[in-house]
Amino acid sequence: MNKYIVISLICLSCLLTACGYENFYKGNHSRNVSGAAVSDGGISSVEREGTQQMQTADYWIDKTVAPDKILMSKEEIEKFNQKMTQQLSSDTKAGYYNLESYGQSVDGVLLSNLITRTDFKKGSYYLAAKPVTTARWNEYYDNRNMEAIGNFNKISYGIICSRADVRELPTSDEITNRPDRQGHDVLQNTALAVNEPILILLTSKDHAWYFIVANEYAGWIKKETVGICENKEKWEEAQQMEQFLLVTADRTRTEKAPAPAGKVSESEFTMGTRLEIADGDECKKTFGTSEISHSYVVRVPMRRENGGLDYQLALIPKGRDVHEGYLEYTRANILRQSFKMLGNTYQWGGKNGGRDCSSLTRDVYLCFGIRLPRNSSAQAMTPGKSVLDIRKLSDKEKTAKLNSTEPGAILQMSGHVMIYLGCVEKKYYVISANGSPLAGHVMVNELSEKSAGTEKTWLSRLETIVGIW
Repeated sequence: MNKYIVISLICLSCLLTACGYENFYKGNHSRNVSGAAVSDGGISSVEREGTQQMQTADYWIDKTVAPDKILMSKEEIEKFNQKMTQQLSSDTKAGYYNLESYGQSVDGVLLSNLITRTDFKKGSYYLAAKPVTTARWNEYYDNRNMEAIGNFNKISYGIICSRADVRELPTSDEITNRPDRQGHDVLQNTALAVNEPILILLTSKDHAWYFIVANEYAGWIKKETVGICENKEKWEEAQQMEQFLLVTADRTRTEKAPAPAGKVSESEFTMGTRLEIADGDECKKTFGTSEISHSYVVRVPMRRENGGLDYQLALIPKGRDVHEGYLEYTRANILRQSFKMLGNTYQWGGKNGGRDCSSLTRDVYLCFGIRLPRNSSAQAMTPGKSVLDIRKLSDKEKTAKLNSTEPGAILQMSGHVMIYLGCVEKKYYVISANGSPLAGHVMVNELSEKSAGTEKTWLSRLETIVGIW
């Protein structure tokens, strides 16, 4: 063969590989060495395959380089969490807290600043489509019980026993910033899953709410959602589970069971929740046998009548989507976990048991033991050598960065985060909890999509690529 033809073919091969088109060159279902997903050789139209194949994790996993490669070991993840806690807890913009750094009490000025960080009286807000009155605002603000704050305020230690909404003010009233925007509750910060550790810093005037600090947020939660530990040692002990069952489904429930397990039967848990696996003696005491072959026996935290923390055993069938311990941190598992939420309704701040964009990414990464911050802007502050600031790049330069970005990375733009899937026919795809509170849901879409009310594409608005590996 003519040497010039050979050289040309080699150059063409290198060019196709560098641009993420190795599948086109090598044939269907081969691995793409650039890490970006590409189209199958025999398919020329995104529309023909997009509505079906693209809606599955396997479609994207099959196009990912080394999808089952372990990205970080358990020890490396633990060190990463420590680094993230150290770095982000010192930055007030991150809203990320190091609970272990608190002593037996909290300074009154610090507590007051935490509680009063947002003043809603300066804006226009609505309750049931009508403006919130000054009298109503005064009720909310008075219920914070600020006069009870002293120079030093004793800390109590709690464990979340049922999913808890974290609120800016001690009220369940839904407050919106537009009369026609039901669902976008400006008082809703986040939602805490069962077994999350918290610090209790203050009780509301009506004794129905606690002001708390969690790893990912500070705010008000209903007292009924938390069990209080006897002391800090018991609180730390509650978090140290030698064996635990991880909820890897979008959500799952314990089995319906007679007394005494009936108290926590049919309890629901969301993705990323850890439940301690009971030992044989506990099983025998509750169920009359030291071993139950068809189900996991888990210890579910519950609140006693006096507010203290207690536990009740419950059953989760072994056929459920659960896992003993954390999942291996691989790109395939990131994608699988993400697609388990496909089609879920968008819920601002995790209200009504749902998720918004940043709680989706947080819950996915929790399955590997990685504790991300709660908000999209804070997730962009995640430390790591694979975190890229691309705000000043052109669209062409951003696509060049995406061509070398691995599926499973988090993409962030102002107000939104997504999980990157890959590139098909020069179009870049993500999965995210997307859209307005009224009509949004978890979906797959491409970055050429324009943001509502603007002419800017998601690609042009991209600010950060967060690769945690």
